[in-house]
Amino acid sequence: MQKEEEKMAIPAPIIELPQTPTLTNLMTTFCSPSSTPKIMQDTIHTLTHEIISAAKSHDQTLQSPTTMIPILRGALPMFVAAQPLLPATSCILARCSKTKGTQDVVVDWLGRRPFPPAFDDGKIVILDTIIATGDTVVKLCEELWEMSGGLPSSVVVLCVYAAPEALERVARCPVVEYVVVGRRAERCDERGYLVPYTNGDIGDKIYGGVRRKEGEMGEPVVAEGEEVQSVLSGVQSLLAENGGLWKLTEDGLAIEREIQFSGFKEAWEIKTFMNHVADTATKLRHHPEWSNVYNKVSIRWTTHRPKGLTSLDVVAAQLCDSYV
Repeated sequence: MQKEEEKMAIPAPIIELPQTPTLTNLMTTFCSPSSTPKIMQDTIHTLTHEIISAAKSHDQTLQSPTTMIPILRGALPMFVAAQPLLPATSCILARCSKTKGTQDVVVDWLGRRPFPPAFDDGKIVILDTIIATGDTVVKLCEELWEMSGGLPSSVVVLCVYAAPEALERVARCPVVEYVVVGRRAERCDERGYLVPYTNGDIGDKIYGGVRRKEGEMGEPVVAEGEEVQSVLSGVQSLLAENGGLWKLTEDGLAIEREIQFSGFKEAWEIKTFMNHVADTATKLRHHPEWSNVYNKVSIRWTTHRPKGLTSLDVVAAQLCDSYV
């Protein structure tokens, strides 16, 4: 039923912040692989101030009490910034989980739900830092629509960065009154990531990387200024899970490989290999992190300035493979 109503509903207005040099600088920091968690939180706070200012200009009723629903965990910095700006604010937490590669979203309400409303709850405001496919926010809006008994235009959606198609999907939800976005992305790629890329999981960038389980890999982090899709394709072709010989480090900032030499001439083979790599490093003006213990050579390629993986790392790793 919701899907049909979504198609038939008149889309809610989508308000995008003016694309000023200041906003461009903020979004560059937001997407940069070198931004620390503190810088990310400060950037999101500043962007949230601008988003709420635009929302208040559009909607005078937003001056009255509101109930904010930050989608965990990425939207918590938005909530921290928004709370002093919206009077008599209450908060309801929603944790949304999605199976990667599907549209299956589960919404877990942590505590009370927004409908039926408590006294003086006011307007409902959904906060989400990134809207890529739109699946999560649309699912949340579907549940709000059902809870409310079909109360149209009763929810506001505020986000920092979103794909155009996702924004249109959210705007077609009948429960949505309007959407405010800091900046539209160019698109959402086939893996569900926004382009230009945010260079890492947004939650990890805000709060610091999480320790992964053994065998669980993160996403490659492409250095700022690189042609992202080209570097990603090159890195993916090198990884063991795709038939290559390299593995991605936990933080996604480097690729590494251990090479074991054997046979009567192993000492000579190691020396020859390391000389080849040293010559390559000199020509590329790009040097590896490596070590040699007995018949093993461990080698890692990464770029420190700007931080992340670059085309040089891909080329250097490919040349290493050709020397063995």
